[in-house]
Amino acid sequence: MELFMIFIIGLCFGSFLNVCIYRLPKEQSIVKPGSFCPKCNTPIKWYDNIPLLGYIALRGQCRSCKDKISFRYPFVELLTGLLFLILFMKFNLTADFYKYAFFFSLLIAVSVIDIDYHAIPVYFCFIGIVIGLMFSVWETAKFLRFGVTDYAILPIVESFKGVVFGFGFAYLFKFFGDILVSFYLQFRKQESIEGETESLGLGDVDFLGMVGVFLGLKGAVLVFFIAPFIAVIYAVFAITFKKSHLIPYLPYLSLATLVTFFWGNDILKLIF
Repeated sequence: MELFMIFIIGLCFGSFLNVCIYRLPKEQSIVKPGSFCPKCNTPIKWYDNIPLLGYIALRGQCRSCKDKISFRYPFVELLTGLLFLILFMKFNLTADFYKYAFFFSLLIAVSVIDIDYHAIPVYFCFIGIVIGLMFSVWETAKFLRFGVTDYAILPIVESFKGVVFGFGFAYLFKFFGDILVSFYLQFRKQESIEGETESLGLGDVDFLGMVGVFLGLKGAVLVFFIAPFIAVIYAVFAITFKKSHLIPYLPYLSLATLVTFFWGNDILKLIF
């Protein structure tokens, strides 16, 4: 019964994420008005707005105008529900559950927004950094109460090292990468559009800083190096067929973050 309830809570939170994903980039309120069809602006009835079930009952169409409802809405709800369920099975209702449920929710939101806009509101990552540091301070206080004297292993120290790497190394990579991309486009004598001379967007840099807070230095390093392997297939497709060098990179950073969270220690053991 507990597992079912956590899954339902995750579905509901996924529904809230859909609201944030749609409205926040447009600088719209997430409170008012209530949910509505983006095509015909008809308010959505509460029974049509039940996470996952509403989409199934409506067969993916607006009840009023019959316009197709994006599959992304139930996908975000289902993904959030499953992640909440997995985290509950791993941590139960401990502080770690709330910490990573919040973190993974941010991953979903910024990834979908990046797909739509090739950018994210900067405050998403900074909110994540602040909340992550608050969790680290609280965890550090617990360590100190138990008399830990090795300050190098304190969560706040690990978070600090992670955020320094995330911001510092990623920004250096962006700086030199942008130069290389610019030279490449000039060599090809190819005109660029806004953003195509960027190897990493500033949102990607902010994101890696946030990852460092939650996963520490080793986690941030793994995410940085795993993400390109996940992204390479889409990158080849985009450059070859779409003739575009503008790739929404945050979804791949998010996937790399999940891989690191669940299997990072195993990967490190294989490497070292």
